Amino acid sequence: MDNIKVRDVETRKVLTWTLNQVLEEINRDRSEDWTDYDTSDWCEGWRDWVQDDGYFELVDVIAEVNILNGVTSIEKGAA
Repeated sequence: MDNIKVRDVETRKVLTWTLNQVLEEINRDRSEDWTDYDTSDWCEGWRDWVQDDGYFELVDVIAEVNILNGVTSIEKGAA
């Protein structure tokens, strides 16, 4: 997955983020004991730490459905 569409909740602007940007958002401002989420579990990280914080929401329907269904990784080219 190369690009992920997210919406800034305040401005309602749709942004196109790379997976690295998504990971930065999930892992930002954590304690030094924090274990970073990575490409294998970013969906879980988004669901647990970003989805309900009120700043960003996923616009990418496939990614959002997978997160809500508990899928914790998405391989490029997977259907």
